[in-house]
Amino acid sequence: MKTTKHLPAFFILFFYTILSLFRLGHPYAPSTSWEAEEKATPIFLDFGEEKDFSALVFYLGNYENRRFAVQVGSGSPIRWTDLGEITIRRVYQWSRFPLKARGRYLRLTTLNQYTEIREMLVKDGEGALILPVNKANYPRLFDESRMYPGYGSFLSGTVFDESVFARTAYEHLHGLRSYEDTHPPLGKLIISLGIAGFGMNPFGWRIAGVIAGSLLLLVVWAFGLRLFSDRRVSVGVLLLLAFDCLHFTESRLGQVDSFLVLFMTGMNYFMFRYYEVMVEGDGKKSWRFLLGSGLCMGLAASCKWSGLYGGLGLALIWFAVVLSRGKKGQMSQKEFLSTCGFCCLAFILLPIAVYLLSYIPYVAFDETMGFWERVLANQKNMLQYHLHVGSEHESASAWFQWLCSAKPVRLLTVHFSDGDMEGLVLMGNPAFWWTGIAVVFFCLYQMAEKAEGRLGFLLTAYAAPILPWMGISRYSFLYHYYPSIPFLVLLIGYWAEKRGRWGKCCLGLCVLASAVCFCLFYPVISALRVPQGYVAGWLEWLPGWDFIS
Repeated sequence: MKTTKHLPAFFILFFYTILSLFRLGHPYAPSTSWEAEEKATPIFLDFGEEKDFSALVFYLGNYENRRFAVQVGSGSPIRWTDLGEITIRRVYQWSRFPLKARGRYLRLTTLNQYTEIREMLVKDGEGALILPVNKANYPRLFDESRMYPGYGSFLSGTVFDESVFARTAYEHLHGLRSYEDTHPPLGKLIISLGIAGFGMNPFGWRIAGVIAGSLLLLVVWAFGLRLFSDRRVSVGVLLLLAFDCLHFTESRLGQVDSFLVLFMTGMNYFMFRYYEVMVEGDGKKSWRFLLGSGLCMGLAASCKWSGLYGGLGLALIWFAVVLSRGKKGQMSQKEFLSTCGFCCLAFILLPIAVYLLSYIPYVAFDETMGFWERVLANQKNMLQYHLHVGSEHESASAWFQWLCSAKPVRLLTVHFSDGDMEGLVLMGNPAFWWTGIAVVFFCLYQMAEKAEGRLGFLLTAYAAPILPWMGISRYSFLYHYYPSIPFLVLLIGYWAEKRGRWGKCCLGLCVLASAVCFCLFYPVISALRVPQGYVAGWLEWLPGWDFIS
C-alpha cells in the first residue's frame, strides 16, 4: 500500500499525540524525603520567634494515610498546646491543612510505623512561606518548596487510582515491596518504564499511557483499512476515536486501562486477520495470526484479568470460522485436530507463559517466598479482593449506564475563590456514544435478519467485554466500557459504508459533532481552569453529570 494512503492517519496521530502531551503533567516533583521507621518520631521546628501559623502543606511519599499529632509551643521552658491530629491520605500529591495557631515552635509526631514526607511547607498568617531556623536538621524536608504550585492539581500530583498504580510502578522499579496486588503486574511495569526515563513525577508516570493511546489509534487505523473499501470511512472512524473523551482522558493517566485496551484491540485485530485468510482467503499461514492474537491476549490478561473477557469473544469467533469452513468442506478432520492443538498453544500455553513472565520483576525483590509460592499467593489475593470488593461506590455505574455515559467518574475537583474551578472526569463523547448506541441496535437487527461475517465479528468484539459485567455483583465504573469503544467506532464505520453516500454523510456529521463536543468538554477532560458557570451552564446535560460538587 502506498505511503500516501497513510498520510491522514499520520496527521491525526501527530496532532492527537501533541494534544495529549500538552499539560500532561509537570516533569518534576519533590524527590528527596524525610523518613521515619518508628511511631512517635518527632519533627521539631523552631522558627526563632513567635509566628502566626495558617497552614501546613505536605507532599507525601510512598505511604498513604499517614497520621501526625500536631503541637504548637512557646516560652522557655516550652509550653506545648495540642492542635489535634491530621491525616495525609494521598501519596505523591500536595495536601494542605489549615492551621490557626501562634507560637515559636511546631512539633509533629508520627502515629504510624513507616512515614515518608518528600516536602513540607509552613505558611504564616499572611499565607507566606516561612522556614524554621533549624531547617538544617531536616535538609530533605525543606529543599524543594519551589515546586509547590499553590494547591494539589492534576499537573502536580496523582489523581484517582494513580496513587495506587503509579506508586506500585515506582516500587517495582526500585525493588520495594509492592502496595497494589489486586491486578497482575504488567501494566505497572509498563508505567515504571516512563518513571525510569523521566522520574517519579506526573509526566513520568503518564507518558506510557499516552504512547499506548496513540498506538491504539494505529491499530484501529489498520483495522479500518482491512474492513472498509473507502479510505474516507477509515479516516472518519479514526477521528471518532481521537475525539472520544474517555479515550483521551484515560490515555493521559498513570493507570493500566490504556494498555489493557490496546492489547485487547490487538488480539481482535489478529483474530480478524485469521478470519480473513480462513473464510475469505486461501487459509495459508493462518497460524501466525493465531499466535499474534494469543500473545496480545496474554499481554491483556497480564494487565487486568478483564482482558480474558475479550478471550470469550475470540473463542466464539474461532468456532464460527471453523464451522464455516466445515460447512464448505474446506476443513478436514486432520486439519481440524491440528488447528485445535495449535490453538491450545496460542491461547493457553502462550498466554500463561506471558502471564508468568510478567511476574519475574514482581517476585524478584521478595526473598520471603519462592517464585511459584508468590505467584499463587497473588492469584489468591486478587480473587479474594474481587469477590469482596463491594457493590456500592459513589462513582459506580451499571453496565447499561455506560452505553450513554450516564454517570461519568469524577476524578478531581478544585474550587478557587474567584469562582473558577479545575475538574477532571471520565466520560464519553456524547455525539459519538449516543450515535453509536443507535448503530449497535440497528446492526443487531440487521444480524437477526441476515447473518454477515464481518458484522458478526464486530458485534462480538464489542459485546464480549461487556457481557461478563452483567452478572458481576461488585461495583463497576464507566471505564470498564473502554475496551468496547474501538469496536463501537468500527461499527459506526461499517454501518456508514453499507449505506453508501448517505451513510458517509452521516459519518461526517457524527465526526463534526464529536469534534464540537470534544472542544466543548475539553476543560473537564483535561483539568483546564474555567469558570464554574461555564461548567454548570454548558456541560451538565444529564442528571448524573455533576462536574462541580
